[in-house]
Amino acid sequence: MAKVNAEKDTVTAARYRVKSYPTIMVLKPDGTEIDRVVGYYHPQEFMDQVQDYLAGKNTLASYAAMEPDSGKDPGYLGRLAERYLYHGLTDEARTRYTKLIAMDPKNTSGLVDDALYNLARMSRKEKNYDQDAAYAQQIIDRYPDSDMYKSAILEKAGALKRAEKLKQARGIYLDYVKRFPGDEDAPWAQEQADTLNARIQRGDGA
Repeated sequence: MAKVNAEKDTVTAARYRVKSYPTIMVLKPDGTEIDRVVGYYHPQEFMDQVQDYLAGKNTLASYAAMEPDSGKDPGYLGRLAERYLYHGLTDEARTRYTKLIAMDPKNTSGLVDDALYNLARMSRKEKNYDQDAAYAQQIIDRYPDSDMYKSAILEKAGALKRAEKLKQARGIYLDYVKRFPGDEDAPWAQEQADTLNARIQRGDGA
């Protein structure tokens, strides 16, 4: 077993397309990846996943092999897209998320809002802030009852902030505080609005 600080050893992180931490790689002796575990799990759950991978079960390869037969199932597409995303294969993940969104416009599966949010976050990591905001806006416009609704509002505000559209971002943060004063993120949103106001007063951004 080897431990690598991916924030310092960026070459190894790039080689294995590590985007999230912690990421536990399960490798063959020659360094070929079998699969990976992303995030924190209880010890037994973690060991069960690793044992499955070593036995060739529930790997990305096994999931992908099911696509010809299961590709019209939103639940399957969501899981496959997530696995591609965990593997840093963003183009493949984006293709499956987009397909899921197209096949379930009314969000009957309850997965489309999550797909849009993941697409927004992917765009953020790629520093495509206009696309980030656009995906978040789709959740806001189409799924106001979604459990991702508030997160989408804050995601859009963050995207506008990163795009240096400070006045628009500040307006969204202030509106969030006004609409959801008891929300746990309201104090943070107010802090963001105050920080942006100071920047605007200095003449930063737009």
